[in-house]
Amino acid sequence: MHFQGNLAVCDIAGLCWLLLAPLLPVRNRASLCCLHRHPTHQQGLDLARGDPAWEIRFYSVAMLEQIHLLAAVTVLGVLEQAYFFLQVIHARRTFGVSPPNISGPPEFERIFRAQVNSSEYFPIFVALLWQAGLFFHQGLAAALGLLYLYSRYCYFTGYRASSSDRLTPIYFSTGVLWVLVAAATLGLLHFFLSHYVGLNVLRLLAA
Repeated sequence: MHFQGNLAVCDIAGLCWLLLAPLLPVRNRASLCCLHRHPTHQQGLDLARGDPAWEIRFYSVAMLEQIHLLAAVTVLGVLEQAYFFLQVIHARRTFGVSPPNISGPPEFERIFRAQVNSSEYFPIFVALLWQAGLFFHQGLAAALGLLYLYSRYCYFTGYRASSSDRLTPIYFSTGVLWVLVAAATLGLLHFFLSHYVGLNVLRLLAA
């Protein structure tokens, strides 16, 4: 079992810095970021003075390598949600159901309900995906994310055809979410125990 847990507070602050730095004045940039896990005394003085040379002392590539799979799965999920939404628009035009009405032929209601149900679960999926990826293992979380998105697509197409065809995909996607919950919980537990208590669970298990 491999716990990743690579992004600490410093890394998250650095990632936020990468997004916000272009919007900040030059003198304020270095003072708002965490540039190194263990800075020396002189580095701390340079940082306090707002030395512009520190602006490039980020390990941004390393951080992006730790989250690029999660970001890719997230974008795929957003695109899938957009596809479901467009299917609802197409169904409204096909069956003549104008907004804000949500009732119509059974064919329309199945498509509408499939889209609504998928959008309701999407924030939960994204939160679990990133928690499991940051604190447990990025590759495993991304693979589970792809499985979830595929099962959601099968759910949508199955629900569009028949109400009974939605059951197997929805059960499978729920199972994937529970695996992500377990991964995120184990990763967070390992992080808190090792970071605040000094208890390395992996070493205890290996002993």
